[in-house]
Amino acid sequence: MRIKKSVEASWKQKSLYKNLFLFCFLVILSFAFQGITQKLILTKTIVSEYLQNQMSYDSVLKALEIGEKWAWVNYILIPVIYLIKFALISLWFLCGAILFGFKTNFTSIFKAVLEAEFVWLVPPLLLIVWFGLIDTSYTFNEVQYFAPLSLLSLFDASQLDNWLIYPLKSLNLFEVSYLLALALGIKNIMKKDYDSALKFTLPVYGSALVVWILFVTFLSINLGA
Repeated sequence: MRIKKSVEASWKQKSLYKNLFLFCFLVILSFAFQGITQKLILTKTIVSEYLQNQMSYDSVLKALEIGEKWAWVNYILIPVIYLIKFALISLWFLCGAILFGFKTNFTSIFKAVLEAEFVWLVPPLLLIVWFGLIDTSYTFNEVQYFAPLSLLSLFDASQLDNWLIYPLKSLNLFEVSYLLALALGIKNIMKKDYDSALKFTLPVYGSALVVWILFVTFLSINLGA
């Protein structure tokens, strides 16, 4: 009995270290992509050209100065946002597991969510490659509305109502890839075949995504009114 408890404690410790390593690795990569985007893509020239259409020259300079002064806050927020996001998704899946009668725990689901998150490193990488090497003559709006493999890419974003931007941007192939990656993690946790894991993941994550899109759209409509 003691040996079994010792093995379980050792496994939990290794799992915790692995999760911590993956989280730190994810945060570091996010730091790198954000830093490259700010320095090479969203340069002072690009941002100032965008702001000049909305405010005076002195106000633009002041805005750029404030942005530089508080740029470090964005880096602090990244791990905080990740933790909140992973915790909420994990809790949602834990509730779904209880509802569907599956045995699991928060830590295992958190690990699956953490591993699946690496899918979302692809879009910022594509943005850097596209505007850094391919389309080097771009505007701030083009970067802002850059959404490859999404429904938004089928429309002229500048001609759409603001509240339509996020829903169309959210419906993309990366979301599908993330769902499939989550299903793979759930499969390993619940010791089920992939089809069963996907049948569980699809309604659980799909419902969370719909609720989130509706929430953001609601805010967009009310704040934009």
